[in-house]
Amino acid sequence: MTGIIGAGPSGLALNLFLKQPSEILEGTSQVGGHASSFTKDGFTYDLGPHILFSRDKAILNFIVATLGENVQQCVRKNKISFAGKLIKYPFENDLANLPMQARFECLYGFVNNPYKAQYAKPQNLREWLLSTFGEGICKHYLFPYNEKVWNVPVEDLSMLWAERIPNPPMEDVVKSALGWETEGYLHQLYYHYPKTGGYQAISEGWAGQANVKFGETVHRIHSRGKGFEVETDKGRHSYDQIVTSMAIQHLVEIVDFPIPDDIRKAVKDLIVNPMYVVSLGIRGEDKEKYTAIYFPEDDYLVNRVSFPCTFSDGNGPKGHYSIQAEITCKASSEEWGWSDERILEHVIDGLVKKNVLASRDLIVSTDVRRKDRSYVVYDKHYQGNVDKIRPFFGSKGVHLLGRFSHFEYINIDQVVQRALEMAAKLNGEDIATCKQTYLDAALARLGKTAFAVR
Repeated sequence: MTGIIGAGPSGLALNLFLKQPSEILEGTSQVGGHASSFTKDGFTYDLGPHILFSRDKAILNFIVATLGENVQQCVRKNKISFAGKLIKYPFENDLANLPMQARFECLYGFVNNPYKAQYAKPQNLREWLLSTFGEGICKHYLFPYNEKVWNVPVEDLSMLWAERIPNPPMEDVVKSALGWETEGYLHQLYYHYPKTGGYQAISEGWAGQANVKFGETVHRIHSRGKGFEVETDKGRHSYDQIVTSMAIQHLVEIVDFPIPDDIRKAVKDLIVNPMYVVSLGIRGEDKEKYTAIYFPEDDYLVNRVSFPCTFSDGNGPKGHYSIQAEITCKASSEEWGWSDERILEHVIDGLVKKNVLASRDLIVSTDVRRKDRSYVVYDKHYQGNVDKIRPFFGSKGVHLLGRFSHFEYINIDQVVQRALEMAAKLNGEDIATCKQTYLDAALARLGKTAFAVR
């Protein structure tokens, strides 16, 4: 029997792909974990916005198929707040709407870029961004936005994040400066989202065939010869092996086997930023139907707002729409100690001043939530730290999975990929030869029909 700790997407997906019996221990009363949803005053919000897109068509098809009829496809309509106006996202695809001086700096720096030679072998994200986009685009958007989200200097971010940022064709950037319509980040131009139930609907669907025990907060993991005994609020459970998605910082405190000093230090040195999630229900019609707006400016703590009723009109009552703001910061920052009332006022005041919200009088519902862990930070020491942590726990029979345990910033498509890899490992098979077989078998287990996203 495999014990899985956590009924978020990672644990639920792993359960679908395992061939041996498994049991999931979940500390709360619902599935979803980091990708859960909640309702308030007739509005549905995710606990931090999520949408579904992927370059991996097999996994995208699988996730969409598991939603059955409860899914719709949407077209991205993202904006960036810059110089008092909203420009198209990605930044480099709307240079024509920048003020003249900023437009010149961005285009000139991209076309005549000395950093391509200077940083031919970039050592950190700052060097890679400069060599790829040039000084203007970096100065006006990429540097301030990334430092705002990750809360570390951009030169302290590792090259790992560069893998997620597309390299824009010169033709598109030049066209955008001249006012021609271009699109960037094409893999996320179209996205999917559940019609009802919020993003948690994905986890709810995967939980249909799972043996989930709720209210089982794990307090201690005991090593027992070739197996484990897990102590929870409700008793003790015995397993041959354990896969956990609980935060690695918590895991090191509850296992009963010795943790070497270098492993404890590596865990301590990992960085994960907390986040405020501020949700607003608004009376009236949302005429713009934006998907999200990004804020690189330092005069506003919010790094992004999203529009849940754009994802699905099922996320709000008729005649209303909603806005959800995210604020990331350091756990040690002054802002993390602000009251809910102060955070709410800051968010609303900024939305009105930046003309995103016409009037605060239109707000009919508010909600402020704090997530102690949200953004995993790829600083320059990240890879060395996780390269120590992961094999250590694996050697003890405790396998790490998920954003805060395996410790990586991943979306749900990558969650499925990691679950496939873990299942293949525990099943004694090669993921390279069994991936589609696992996906098909999981769909059959859920009683779902295969689907091909166009």
